[in-house]
Amino acid sequence: MSQPTQSSPLIEALKAAAIALAALGGAGWLGWQIGWPATFDPGDVDFVNPISIMILGLLGAAVWFTIKAVLHALRQRAFGRAVLDLDPPGYLRLGGAFGGRLKAQKPVAATGPFRIELTCYDTHEFEENGRWKTVDFPVWTEARSLPPDSDATQGLPFRFTLPASVGPEPVPSGILPGARHRTTVHVPGMRQVVASTVPPVGRHWTLVVTAPTPGPDFRAEVVVPLTSPQRRGRLP
Repeated sequence: MSQPTQSSPLIEALKAAAIALAALGGAGWLGWQIGWPATFDPGDVDFVNPISIMILGLLGAAVWFTIKAVLHALRQRAFGRAVLDLDPPGYLRLGGAFGGRLKAQKPVAATGPFRIELTCYDTHEFEENGRWKTVDFPVWTEARSLPPDSDATQGLPFRFTLPASVGPEPVPSGILPGARHRTTVHVPGMRQVVASTVPPVGRHWTLVVTAPTPGPDFRAEVVVPLTSPQRRGRLP
């Protein structure tokens, strides 16, 4: 049996809190450098300088990630961590069946159906303002649902039939010979998608389980293992 993959709201809360502190610290340092907030006067020409805008952005990020940290902490208190227990062979194979159970540490009093969504993401590399960045794009997704009275502590069962292919295999450099193109499309309120003949530089699969509950909604997200634990040594 493979080593279980876990989803821990506590770890996510700590990550979000660390980002919030870093953003707040960056805003404080920049403010100290320019004498802000003493210069916080929207009528002052110096107020619209890039550093003041950056400070406001960092403060906004600090508030956003603080809210995320609190939400993750509430989920940790309400539900604990979740463990993904996969059926043999214990990892994902294209063209085959993929099934298992997601077990919650504490009972989940769902007020609506559980939604189990499996998604494949391709990672593409882009150059922006002279710097390279990576962006994840969903290339395949499918969902299942379970009734709200399902016992999450005993495990929420799922089974998917995977496609034989989800597109070109990832190439670490993202470069292959020949003429190629890549275009992204982002419609407000919808996911950004990519139309490309350039191979991705990476690929990963996630399983997300959600359900409405009193208080913070239940949510568990895990990265699906792609190779056997014997070959990898351990799972993420």
